[in-house]
Amino acid sequence: MQFTGDGQILEQKKRGVVNPYPPLYSFNFRGIPMNFFFLIPSSTIRTSTPKKIKSVIGGQKRVDVFSRIMLNLCRWKDRCDAKLVVVLYLSHPEENLTFTIPLDSISSPIENELEATEFMIHLLNSPDELGITIEKQDFSTLLSNLASDCNFFYLTSSGEDISQLDEDSMKSKNLCFILGSQMDLTHTQEKNLSKFNPTLISVGDREYLASHVVSIINHYLFTKFK
Repeated sequence: MQFTGDGQILEQKKRGVVNPYPPLYSFNFRGIPMNFFFLIPSSTIRTSTPKKIKSVIGGQKRVDVFSRIMLNLCRWKDRCDAKLVVVLYLSHPEENLTFTIPLDSISSPIENELEATEFMIHLLNSPDELGITIEKQDFSTLLSNLASDCNFFYLTSSGEDISQLDEDSMKSKNLCFILGSQMDLTHTQEKNLSKFNPTLISVGDREYLASHVVSIINHYLFTKFK
């Protein structure tokens, strides 16, 4: 599989090409483009903590983890007709906040880690300015809301290799991939998730950063269903 190089992308953008990545893959359910949700809880991120570029890049509250996730997913969003949606769940007891972020609704470009970091700071400080949907709810309620039209796939080391999944299970409904930002879900979160019969999947024996996992998932999907 070959994609346009980053240098070529920059040149195309300079010439006014809006989308240098024409959609290469089609994901449709009954003629309607599918949504790929990436649900990622964080117990460390707090909306009340002041955030600056230097502190975020330095690892404060691990906001940097989500910056890299956003950056990697934004690099994939124009390569297919599926809609990529990030669901950031702040699970700290004083938060219990869900940020639902459709990537095609982001107006400012996210093409490098600095832009991704600036977006995350803006999101956590002033989400209303970005038009991002925020809901205060517990994890169980969040799962119930998503389960109405999503199949759940939980990334865990004990899961089935993602390459073994069949096409029918991957294209019957919207897909929701659930992974921890730094580790697996908590025991309570896994217990809540088990009520929805998720498919347990793995991307291999090695441990990867969450930002790498989302790229591996997209690479697999786009290669399998090309």
